[in-house]
Amino acid sequence: MSDVNKRNAVIYKILTDFLERTGKYNFLPPFSIEEVEILFNTSIWGHREIVLTIILARLFDPKFKASKNFYSCNPRSIFEKPIRKALREYGVPHRKSGPLNVAKNTEKINKDWAANKHEEKIAMTVVGLVKKIEAVPYAELGKFALAYVARYKQEAKRIKEMEIKLEPKENPIFISKLCIDLVNSVPDGGAIPQMISGLLMEVKNQDRKCAVEVIGHLDSVSATNTTSKKPGDIVEKITGDSELIYEVTTKGFTDDRLIESHESVMVYDKNIKDVFVICRPKDIPETLTTASNSYIMATTQYKELAYYFINIYDFIQSSLLFLTPKSRRLFYSKLVDYVNETNTSEKVKKFFKQWHTENLL
Repeated sequence: MSDVNKRNAVIYKILTDFLERTGKYNFLPPFSIEEVEILFNTSIWGHREIVLTIILARLFDPKFKASKNFYSCNPRSIFEKPIRKALREYGVPHRKSGPLNVAKNTEKINKDWAANKHEEKIAMTVVGLVKKIEAVPYAELGKFALAYVARYKQEAKRIKEMEIKLEPKENPIFISKLCIDLVNSVPDGGAIPQMISGLLMEVKNQDRKCAVEVIGHLDSVSATNTTSKKPGDIVEKITGDSELIYEVTTKGFTDDRLIESHESVMVYDKNIKDVFVICRPKDIPETLTTASNSYIMATTQYKELAYYFINIYDFIQSSLLFLTPKSRRLFYSKLVDYVNETNTSEKVKKFFKQWHTENLL
């Protein structure tokens, strides 16, 4: 076993041992419940995840100091492998690369790092915790770690209790209204329209027994760029080398987005000619002539690529209408499963439950 694998195995065991513990664990001085709650009462999960990463890195290597060199612990590797693996297995909410998203390549987790943050108060809480983590004896750090992971388990229990159990539905009008209301009310930064569009494509292909692979619709909504080698939000891989590229958005499709899309597609495959943008009428570039009441609302040519702007509401309705009842039930079940996933936005979970309360009367 390599040194990296040994390190990951040790960190995984430390964390799972904590996750297995039962009972209530209090935060002992110099730590306090108040400072920990600040990290658990923000939508920016990366702050609590960077603290978890730092705790486990220091338990593995007591010489490690995030205030001196955070990246010396290889945070991406330890968070995305042993830590995320354990959190996923125990149903604990987490992000894909939370610690890295808030660290932003800053070597030292200190006041200078916190001063550049949008949520400076939360970042300063992290800095204060880091100072204490580095100051306390190893045994005291272990006690704090146990209480900190127990707080994570409380979050997992709370999210689990938000699950909703529903019988499969097949009425296309009912399901269309649900999807459109989700898109309009809780787009979740674009994750919801991307997920719905991709699931519809996936189920349609299964319905017709087509050997077409749909990828990207469950990825992070920030993944489309040239460095990720992802040409669009969704890719339909047809037969042979044929592929369809989709952008899905509930934000204005700006010139910058157009240029970025073109760059991504050209890096991916210069033979691609079309990009389909699934969006709302108001997301079409203002410079284009639009027919907002049409399925294809606008078109434009940018260098080698033709862009077709598809009405997301019409796309949802027509896709559902031309599914078999069995496949509509499958789509609805997949939608419920997505909402019940541990890491799905709490706003989405609450809206989904309230919507059904109001529409299943």
